[in-house]
Amino acid sequence: MKKNSDFSILIVDDEILNIKIASVYLKREGYRVFYTTNPLSALKNISQQDINLILLDIDMPQKNGFEVCELLKKDKTTKDIPIIFLTAQTDIENISRAFKVGGVDYIFKPFNPIELKVRIKTHLQIVSYLQEIKDKQYKLALHSFTDPLTKLNNSLYFDSQLMNNINKNQKFWVLVFKIDRLDRANQLYGLFGADAIIKSFAQLIKNESKENAIVARLHGGSIGVIVNSPDKKAILDFYKGVVTRAFKDENIAHKITFSTILYYIKRGSISLPYVYKKIHNNMYTLQQTDEHKYLIIQ
Repeated sequence: MKKNSDFSILIVDDEILNIKIASVYLKREGYRVFYTTNPLSALKNISQQDINLILLDIDMPQKNGFEVCELLKKDKTTKDIPIIFLTAQTDIENISRAFKVGGVDYIFKPFNPIELKVRIKTHLQIVSYLQEIKDKQYKLALHSFTDPLTKLNNSLYFDSQLMNNINKNQKFWVLVFKIDRLDRANQLYGLFGADAIIKSFAQLIKNESKENAIVARLHGGSIGVIVNSPDKKAILDFYKGVVTRAFKDENIAHKITFSTILYYIKRGSISLPYVYKKIHNNMYTLQQTDEHKYLIIQ
């Protein structure tokens, strides 16, 4: 759980006395406190201050608190910051409007220090819990699309990107690099030794790939690459770069050979099974010799 000193609070109020009183209470609790008497200044600078919560006065010149809140909620960089309204007005119409424009709470002025601290702590705890949930969801999503051995994308992610390109009717290349006779590597070097070869092989291909290429471990010793470009020369240069690096890599050279299918997809009316069947059939023919080799399918 975060400490109070991890949170920054912005006070927006045209009355400097209100700011001073609130600041004293909040700084005693350990919060980092920023303030402004100018609501327009708050709108310009808030995204640069990493603010976690805003105390916003309703009755201000230039723009009232409701207008400021509406503008903050429309901005993607500030829309998730909780806003607590400060108000001397107790009528139900203003309170209802405070929630309607996006406020999470309100505090009547002059504020009670205990109420101020409790309400702020409650909403910052909610902020903290929501961030924890987002972080866990991100890690879960990342794990579901990541191969545990190579830390590359996995076949599930690769298939989704492959279908996305096909559905968009894009022209692109799919490359599949496959270690020849992986079972022999298992016999010669053991399971851990073979895994180390796969990891080195995967990293070699990842390092040689362009930044926008999608690289994934498909299964066993197979690594797939999607390149969103019709440039055949660039693809051949990429393949030759992988071969050159493989001959120089002590974890790969003289231990394995690999076969590569370079498949140029230029029409969208094909299915995923069709793509993999074509790759598999051609890969089987290609793997009959002990040398690095490739085949272009167009």
